[in-house]
Amino acid sequence: MIARVGKISRLDYARVARIALEAEWGEVEVEIPERVLREAGLALSEGDSVNVEVAKEAGSLDEWDVVMGGEVYLKASNPFRVYASLGGLQLVLKSERDYERFQVGEKVYVKLRKTR
Repeated sequence: MIARVGKISRLDYARVARIALEAEWGEVEVEIPERVLREAGLALSEGDSVNVEVAKEAGSLDEWDVVMGGEVYLKASNPFRVYASLGGLQLVLKSERDYERFQVGEKVYVKLRKTR
């Protein structure tokens, strides 16, 4: 699905970018090491369009620039939030749709590619 890059904040102490992606169905906030973004050639700026997929299965990886996997560790219902750890980096899903889809302990994969 297509999302727009919202705010990008840098966690300089960890060399990590926290990227907010806004779509019609909700928001995804993901932390990605700057090195991974560089090596994938994924230079993102606020306002860019990206394809994003959040899934329970890894599926085909060939068409994506960045794929990260992790596990859901917390759900909150007011407001709807699903929190996952991606090897110590955080993924936050901010939508009722994702709140219903994912349960604590389940695998989650986030896949990104810049819209071409």
